Amino acid sequence: MARTALGNATWLEVNRSDLRQHQSKWLKKARGQHVLLIKSNDADEEKVVLDRQYFDEIRRKLDSLVETLEIAMDRKLFNQILAAADTLEEDLRLGKLHSLEDAFAED
Repeated sequence: MARTALGNATWLEVNRSDLRQHQSKWLKKARGQHVLLIKSNDADEEKVVLDRQYFDEIRRKLDSLVETLEIAMDRKLFNQILAAADTLEEDLRLGKLHSLEDAFAED
């Protein structure tokens, strides 16, 4: 069982004939971060089976990474964020910042 950096997935390798003979057993193992790799003699023919919730988690992380890269690649926006970050500590110390509860409190 090999590990990956993304979510510490555990790869379970199975060949096609074993999967056909014991499909239910193998599909039950593809839960959470256990990812089923269906091996083939041709690497282009290998398939992956994973849990829907784990797939959604991977998609959310990927979307987040793409958004972060888009911000970092936008020089103007990134410089504005860095400039604002420089003043945050001083603004906090001077009491210029308010909590979300304070800002959106219903009177």
